[in-house]
Amino acid sequence: MPDPYDLSIVLPTCDRAALLERALASIAFHTGCRHEIIVVDGASSDYTPDVLNRARHSLGDRLKVIREEKREGFVRAVNKGLRAASGRNLTWINDDARPLPQSLDLAVHQIDHEPPSVAFVALFHRWNTTRNVAYETLHQGQLYRLCHVRGTLYANFPVGRRETFERLGYLDERYYFFAADPDLSLKAWHAGLQVVPAYGAMLDHEQHEDARRASDNPHGESDNAQLFAKWDLPEKNMQFNDFNPAQPCKLRGLRSPRSSAA
Repeated sequence: MPDPYDLSIVLPTCDRAALLERALASIAFHTGCRHEIIVVDGASSDYTPDVLNRARHSLGDRLKVIREEKREGFVRAVNKGLRAASGRNLTWINDDARPLPQSLDLAVHQIDHEPPSVAFVALFHRWNTTRNVAYETLHQGQLYRLCHVRGTLYANFPVGRRETFERLGYLDERYYFFAADPDLSLKAWHAGLQVVPAYGAMLDHEQHEDARRASDNPHGESDNAQLFAKWDLPEKNMQFNDFNPAQPCKLRGLRSPRSSAA
């Protein structure tokens, strides 16, 4: 039986063929570790199948495609990909994100050398506001950032061991999109694990506005309401950024036992 891939990369998409093609090319050109890509296609009606067919010529068996009969949303798509993955480390990226050269390699190297107490290394990404910034780094004149949720560091784009994702139950499917990544990191902190910066690992993230994103946006308010109903976090500080690197977790636990499911 062959050794598992160093990294499985889940890439959910729907009707964004041009962005998907750029994301696949960025992974192919900039990633040297043994990896597979699992594209979860939310019933695209554009030329996404053509993009995937072309990618298969270069990727071969390293490309897996899961096609949904109808789009079920980001969270379910990512979970389908994570469960189908065969790598010893797992991550996801959006179809409007592109890893910078060797960034995924650096993240894999770091998580391989972190102690078991580290759940995820968090990739720096383009975040175009100063709200909720925990760390930032400058690369070729551009700022890349990590975010916090009310004082607790989380990973928008995590790289973690397979067993960590399995232990935490993947993403909570009660969310549609917006709160799923902070929730996963809060589950890690609640389990006594840590989230740490992935040093030197960055990706560009366009947050491309189109019909698909417009259809997702109305879920934002309800997702965030569920997040803060589930987790006991400090009140929002409206005056200043209160992230403290010496105390990267201010989570106080679950608000109720019912909230621990998923």
